[in-house]
Amino acid sequence: MKKILLTLMFVSFLNTNAQNPVQEFNFNGNLNSADNSISFLGAPVFVNDRMGSPKSALRLTNKSYQAVVGDLPQENKPKTISVWVKFNAINTANYILGYGTAANGQYFGLIQQPAASGSSDLSLVGWGDANNVVVSVPLAKDIWYFYSVTYDGNVSKIYRNGELLKSVEGIQRSAKGYILNIGKLNTSTSINADIDDIRLYSVAMTDEQVREAYNSSKAATAITVSPGAVKPVKASDPVVASSSNEINKAIKNIE
Repeated sequence: MKKILLTLMFVSFLNTNAQNPVQEFNFNGNLNSADNSISFLGAPVFVNDRMGSPKSALRLTNKSYQAVVGDLPQENKPKTISVWVKFNAINTANYILGYGTAANGQYFGLIQQPAASGSSDLSLVGWGDANNVVVSVPLAKDIWYFYSVTYDGNVSKIYRNGELLKSVEGIQRSAKGYILNIGKLNTSTSINADIDDIRLYSVAMTDEQVREAYNSSKAATAITVSPGAVKPVKASDPVVASSSNEINKAIKNIE
């Protein structure tokens, strides 16, 4: 009985620890990390977040920010990065975030490519077509999306709104460096979006943990009361669809 109890306690500890970010940025009126130990550099513009709270998300309009983050997992160490994003334009590429070097397999970044006919390629960039994970997803402006990318040393995964979009094995990711960029890929800046709640983890979160992170951080369901009835009014979540299209499109303007 004691062994079973200890095992359950250990599993609970691992699950709790896995869901504690090593660093996070909430953008609640400042560019500081949640523990105030580091900060992004730049003159910020703050806007309403997904909850409607004023000055609680960062607006990027063809502008990038960077921070020196000592907790960024190096080389092929396990990692998870999550972020909330609302696109204000989808006809150009949105370089969401990334770090590493512009060399084969030495980058770890997330890009939402320009939309065409309501769909867009979402790319986990490793630099070099063989190191990129690409999936086509529906995309619309003015909707908050929750993105998560994970890597366990072998398997790369992309999620949106808690749902797994694509998983690829066998890609070695050797991203090194401690400068985290948002709105920028290598030396190119391209983004028109609002960003909130960037979280960095030193583990590859499981499907269940990613789903829980989404459910626990999305905007609450609003309730309206009419005579004799209680009717939930729920904002429509974006439709997320996996794609079998595995053709990696050329990533433009990143040299």
